[in-house]
Amino acid sequence: MVAKKPLSTASKKSSVTSGEKPRSATPSHMPDARECALLLLRLIQAKESDSGKPLSRFRIAEISLRRMWGRHRITPEFIGDVNEWLLRAGRVLFFAGSSYGVILVSAVESWSRLTSKWIAPETEKALAGACDFSALEELLNASSGAAEDDA
Repeated sequence: MVAKKPLSTASKKSSVTSGEKPRSATPSHMPDARECALLLLRLIQAKESDSGKPLSRFRIAEISLRRMWGRHRITPEFIGDVNEWLLRAGRVLFFAGSSYGVILVSAVESWSRLTSKWIAPETEKALAGACDFSALEELLNASSGAAEDDA
């Protein structure tokens, strides 16, 4: 049996030529809010180009935003700063529980409008400290409300 020689570093295939995905390098630049907005808009542009149709709304995982923006965490303040730039493109980014959503402002403007006058008596009681919020507790149950309305 013949012993195999260890491969020298020069003769090893690089991860790029072997078909493996290259590992991300540690970023040397952390994009600012404007640059992050531009990267997100570029992602939208790429997806729209690939699918052949416009995206009026979509969701994106926080991990995707952190990777794309080179950040370990995303603060609500930073999302606000990114939104200042996204609004110029007519879009809004928001946190939706387990992921983020992006929507066209024009799509939101066509939604039904609610005003506080619908519950003016309850609002007055709440502001006077006389509201019985226990009667409203069931509204916090996700299975009541919207899910029943959709059925």
